[in-house]
Amino acid sequence: MISKWISQDKNIYIGLLIYTFLLILFCSKLSPLYPLTEWADVNLYFNMGKAMMNGKTLYSEVFDHKGPVIFVLYGIGCLISNASFFGVFIIQCLLWCCMVITTYLTARMYLGKIYAFIIAVVFPVFMLTHTNDGGSAEEFIAIFQVVSLFLFIKFFKEKEPLLHKPQYMLVHGIMCALVLFTKINLTVFWVFPLAGVFLYLFLRKEYTNFIHNILAFIIGLLIIALPIVLYLWVNGALVEAWDIYIVLNKSYANIGSFSDIISKLFSSAYLRLRFDTFPFLLILLGAIYFPVRYLENKIGKVVMILSFIALYTAIFVTPRFIFYYSIPYYVYGLLGLIVLAHYLKINSNWKVYTLCAVLALWWGISKKDFFGLQFNELFGKKEGSSSLVAFTDIISQEDNPTLMNLNLNLYTTIFTKLDIVPNVKYFVSPNLSHDIYPEMRNEQTKYIEQGSIQFIIMSSRMEDYEYFNSLSVMNKNYLKADSILSSDGEKIYLYKRKDN
Repeated sequence: MISKWISQDKNIYIGLLIYTFLLILFCSKLSPLYPLTEWADVNLYFNMGKAMMNGKTLYSEVFDHKGPVIFVLYGIGCLISNASFFGVFIIQCLLWCCMVITTYLTARMYLGKIYAFIIAVVFPVFMLTHTNDGGSAEEFIAIFQVVSLFLFIKFFKEKEPLLHKPQYMLVHGIMCALVLFTKINLTVFWVFPLAGVFLYLFLRKEYTNFIHNILAFIIGLLIIALPIVLYLWVNGALVEAWDIYIVLNKSYANIGSFSDIISKLFSSAYLRLRFDTFPFLLILLGAIYFPVRYLENKIGKVVMILSFIALYTAIFVTPRFIFYYSIPYYVYGLLGLIVLAHYLKINSNWKVYTLCAVLALWWGISKKDFFGLQFNELFGKKEGSSSLVAFTDIISQEDNPTLMNLNLNLYTTIFTKLDIVPNVKYFVSPNLSHDIYPEMRNEQTKYIEQGSIQFIIMSSRMEDYEYFNSLSVMNKNYLKADSILSSDGEKIYLYKRKDN
């Protein structure tokens, strides 16, 4: 059936690919239309990837506590363009195209062409409402989830499916592994649906198919895991990667007691219903009503609902929540849109397809305020905040400058803009307090003592400001090259090493 749709709907796929490219071109700040993105996270990922591609070893020579997959994606992007996000933009476009086509195929299982097309152009805009400037780890994770969601729905759609194709389970293994090595807690999305597939096969006594699927899933995991583990082992960073990605993140999570968890979940649900009412209701419609109403397999009904509950819990029990963390559970909005589409009455012709695509594209651009706040940035070629421009100009005057940003803020952009390859492990300070991870500040102090860095950026609002500001070796080895007071009262300092 899927192969038949692919052969019959070629024009629709071409239209969706063009639409997706235009949507990302206008609505992601990784796009070449934007002179730069000041979002610290994506600049950190990019420069971690760039350092890796320049021979630095992840975790032992350059530090962040995300999983390695996100750095690999950005590293591949930097091979295309090492001083801009153009390469990452290409990867982003390809993955979003994959998601949109998969969205169409998912909707097509229940709807006609025009309705499936509408969902395929609306759903990515629905996702864009929470993607910030574009390129977050959660954004890529959601794409991997959509692929597996399609295959889970395809299987559980039937009341008594005969067998589960091992090649589909291979895909699940690959998708799950990509998330496992990006943000490990979000792999809970796969736990219950996979258990449901295996349980169904076991109860039907399809033991051969059961074993084949287990092997296929393991192979899928290994396709991603083996190269990563081998890379870390060969470079002597396997233990350190475990300590940072597993042990440190476990300490950082600090989810609290059972009562704390319940309190967080209820309060987050209340806040979603109050301030994000329609999107959250649409998500609930897809996560709860869709499985009950549209999945014929009884095990499938239960496991898909449990998958949502597990994912929602994993996202909202963390002590520090940022709005784009919710992107992974927005994938259930796809199923909610399928439910709503059953109430639409639309004639199918090319004019309707075109109108839907144009309206969805305009909605996406409007959501990102492209012709509002971003207008001057696009057509005026704004190069960032005044302090960022001033600091960049000073640093760019040096040959092969080295830099350390004692914050996680927009100044991480300078690494990207000036194509500076990090020369120390803690070249940027992620949001980890000294109590949780003392090694970072201790090592940064050594860099200052040894004069390992030519330029240092420091903010009056960073957590360790008083410590570094009063550090005697800072004043001994460095001079204030510039300082700027921001409009909101934050003081930003640029220090330059005294080279005698």
